[in-house]
Amino acid sequence: MATCSTAQRPSTRNCASGISLVEVLVALVLTVGLMAAGLTISFSARAALVTDQHRTAINQNLRAGMDLLGLDIRQAGERLPSDVSVIEILDGSGAAPDTLVLRRNLLSVVLPLCDDISAGTSTDNVVIADSVAPIPAGCDALPDANSDGWPDNMEVWRDYRIENGGQVLAYIYNPASQVGEYFEYDAEDGSGFKLHRNNGDPWQYDHAVTDQARVYILEQRTFRLVDGILQCEIDSEGSAPLSLVDHINGFQLRAFFADGSIQESLGPTDDWTDLDSIEVALSAESQMKDRTMNRQLTTRFFPRNILSR
Repeated sequence: MATCSTAQRPSTRNCASGISLVEVLVALVLTVGLMAAGLTISFSARAALVTDQHRTAINQNLRAGMDLLGLDIRQAGERLPSDVSVIEILDGSGAAPDTLVLRRNLLSVVLPLCDDISAGTSTDNVVIADSVAPIPAGCDALPDANSDGWPDNMEVWRDYRIENGGQVLAYIYNPASQVGEYFEYDAEDGSGFKLHRNNGDPWQYDHAVTDQARVYILEQRTFRLVDGILQCEIDSEGSAPLSLVDHINGFQLRAFFADGSIQESLGPTDDWTDLDSIEVALSAESQMKDRTMNRQLTTRFFPRNILSR
């Protein structure tokens, strides 16, 4: 048997050492292990990134929706007295989303109703002043300070109407029955004592002069959740609601009063000037590949126009 002897061949290079199969297999196993560990870390990092992106999107949706709601809640009741229903909460059945209604007056000039309106009639004109005795209280025609042919209060309304396209929505409100309705106001008569009503639909409610019914340029905003989208409908003009934020799956409201009581709903008979805050709870969701992420944000807002009452 041939042997390798350093004594016989001190300078031979035929016995140079090499890498054994075992060493190759060990190196291969280590390489595969390192690659697997690297891929695992990479996938984990990617999953964490995706989760963080979904979480950020949910939080942004909730914050955006809450900011928009908070802005309008704080402005509710602007230029309106305590006997007008400013904030309404319609409680959803069971766990169904609630509905929020907010109102504010856009003009500082409020017009009195000076001739009765009966439900079911289709009167074209809304009388807001009178010059024929006996004149109801508060229905005297105001002076024309700048001598332009228009009573001062009607001049403000006329200018606003013209600046806003020639036709706006006015709101007649009866504080005794606490009901009101919109009508399309598109002109004034020659004397300036009447508002012309564009549509000839029957009036829904009775509005009496003795009830001190009055007319506003009133903005109404209705917030509701429809198919995962928080929507805002402005007035009752029939235009498409504004889509505010999506992926919302919960919209709950509560009214907190200064005396410590809490109500799930708020209606026309509730005095909004006794409110301490309106609590809004928004829930959102985001669908990921293997799970659904849910978040909720709850905030309370103070209707600051209470302070001006």
